[in-house]
Amino acid sequence: MRKLIWILIPLLIVVAVWSFWPRQKPGLVFYSAVSYGPMLAQAFTKESSIPVRVVEMSTGALLARVSAQGNNPQWDVAWFDGASAAAGLQRAHLVASGIVPRDIPWTDLGKSLIPADGAWIPTGYTLAGVFLHPAKRPAPATWDDLLQARWRGRFAMNNPAISGPTYPQVAGWLYSHGGWPAGQSFLLALKANGMQVYPKNSNTIHALSQGEVDLAIVQSSAAYALAAEQPGRWAVSIPKSAVLLPRVMVFADHLSAKQRRDAADFARFMLSPKAQELAMRKGAPDGYYWPITRTAPTADPGMASTQSLPLINLDPAFWGARESAINAWFSSHILGQ
Repeated sequence: MRKLIWILIPLLIVVAVWSFWPRQKPGLVFYSAVSYGPMLAQAFTKESSIPVRVVEMSTGALLARVSAQGNNPQWDVAWFDGASAAAGLQRAHLVASGIVPRDIPWTDLGKSLIPADGAWIPTGYTLAGVFLHPAKRPAPATWDDLLQARWRGRFAMNNPAISGPTYPQVAGWLYSHGGWPAGQSFLLALKANGMQVYPKNSNTIHALSQGEVDLAIVQSSAAYALAAEQPGRWAVSIPKSAVLLPRVMVFADHLSAKQRRDAADFARFMLSPKAQELAMRKGAPDGYYWPITRTAPTADPGMASTQSLPLINLDPAFWGARESAINAWFSSHILGQ
């Protein structure tokens, strides 16, 4: 009997320790800066029974939170606009590599947006900056046209240090005007012609609505959403050399094998025709995007076709590595902060 007791005691201790040991909660923690992210997460859970806890925030706030958490991430999957931002997270070793599913029917453009190390999954794209303007007034044809006297003090943009998707637009201007730092001269010329800078899309669009400016440079999804909400009042014009802005998904580097499989299933679902149709039909404003899979529905008919447009597809690694320096320069020399 004593022998049996001595055998049972260690087993009971193991059971007790196991019962009180902190265990990972099932499912995924999803940081979403995409307006239709919560809706699709709910649809995914309904179909897969995998629970997803959604935390909604802007792109800038999402990137700041992921960076602040560092090697103690409180998230599993994140979705936002900007491959250069994803490259920055990868360079800081905050995201997993090799996460791109192999069974997605990519378009040629979609394939070109996949990084060599597979550290992020492209899920579509918007344009970092377009012209939003009153429907009865013409817009500039090119970015350089903003330097004309007629636009002096009458155009506005977002602050790239606050509005995450705006940084690629600034990088695109630099790229097309000699690179960094040579392209600084173009931004200084925009400032000299009275360019107004507001924190983010909502502020810039509000300034346009109030007549403070005649032209807003905002992300294409925000512009098309407003034009659809108020038909006949606003128009969207795409300037030559618009900047392609990939919408990307990343996984935290700490995921268990089970979570990695769940996250991969989550990404596949988001790229499925069913999910993309739901996003485009009910996911405004971010539902106004161009897909990059062959089985996806076509983009909203109110959006321009980008197939014949000369788009700038920035090198995420190059421009991601310079984001902090460029934003600091912008704050100092354009905003005077």
